[in-house]
Amino acid sequence: MNERKRITHEAGNDEAWICICGNTPSEDGFYPCDSKGKEMEPVIGWEELYVCAKCGAIIDQKTLEIVGQNPNPVLNA
Repeated sequence: MNERKRITHEAGNDEAWICICGNTPSEDGFYPCDSKGKEMEPVIGWEELYVCAKCGAIIDQKTLEIVGQNPNPVLNA
């Protein structure tokens, strides 16, 4: 059975994510994205995914599982 990697968060702060690459919200940050890692507005139909702006890991907000990766995520400037 192949278990997916998960990101963690700072102790006592569920919103202070720490990616497997070491990125945090106060560094490069995380952005709402589609299943391909392209940044998007969190609108109706959004799958509650976030992309790590540092390594491109695509993270399921509910489980903190890394469900994919885009090494070149498309982020809105």
